[in-house]
Amino acid sequence: MGFFSWLFGKSKPKKINLGLALGSGGAKGYAELGAMKAFEENGIEFDCVAGTSIGSIIGAFYADGYSVTDIFELLKSVDFSEVKSFFMIRMDTSGLFQVIDRYIGSLTIEELRKPFRAIATHLETGDEYVFDKGSVAKALCASSSYPPFFKPVVIDGQRYIDGAFTNSVPADVVRSLGADYVVGIDLANHNEKPGILNRLFPTYQSKIKEPWSKGYEFSDIVLHPDLKDFRAVSISRSSKMYEIGYQTAVEALPQILSDIENLKKGEKKPKKQNKTK
Repeated sequence: MGFFSWLFGKSKPKKINLGLALGSGGAKGYAELGAMKAFEENGIEFDCVAGTSIGSIIGAFYADGYSVTDIFELLKSVDFSEVKSFFMIRMDTSGLFQVIDRYIGSLTIEELRKPFRAIATHLETGDEYVFDKGSVAKALCASSSYPPFFKPVVIDGQRYIDGAFTNSVPADVVRSLGADYVVGIDLANHNEKPGILNRLFPTYQSKIKEPWSKGYEFSDIVLHPDLKDFRAVSISRSSKMYEIGYQTAVEALPQILSDIENLKKGEKKPKKQNKTK
């Protein structure tokens, strides 16, 4: 190797694209914000993101340039009684759409600052559907439309429900966006059996028995905060879930930072890690 090749090769580390896969879980999403705060404090910025359900909502705001603190304060300021009133009267996502649209505007996915994808489930086929273009607010509503709280969201004549039924931690989608290193966050209690769809929609045929599996297959590290004592509607316990997510990420940071540094040096990827708090 020549002198200049050695010199410039040493001074220019490889650019690593970092990806974030945000899982579904309703109010448990506050744990994702806690983890993201720990990343933010340690200078980790993700280049692309995909999310399912609450993960899609958090991910979209992150992709549009909001800081973790901004997103946390935004969620705290949301008048959930407004969403609830629409739910009680209409059983649809109109209230959710208005709340999202009010804060993020009429942006399309293509207009977000970072590459972003939202995951939903096609009700008729039972297949995963990846929103990669079009209205951000509509995509987030489709990704978050969990029966029986909301009716399926109709977009271009097709009915969609929550992506939690097909890909709850969309690490594979993040990988397809060009991520070299993917952090997944899984909020699910894997002991729960989601049989509600078959009761509400007898024609629905679930094709995925473990919707979190792609998260573990395609992530380099998966954070799985211990949220067994919380429910998807535990909004009043948001601060506690945030703290659990934060501590889970803090414990994983040495490994994540080391992995990223090694990748920058051109070293091969480390073995996958799962972190539970």
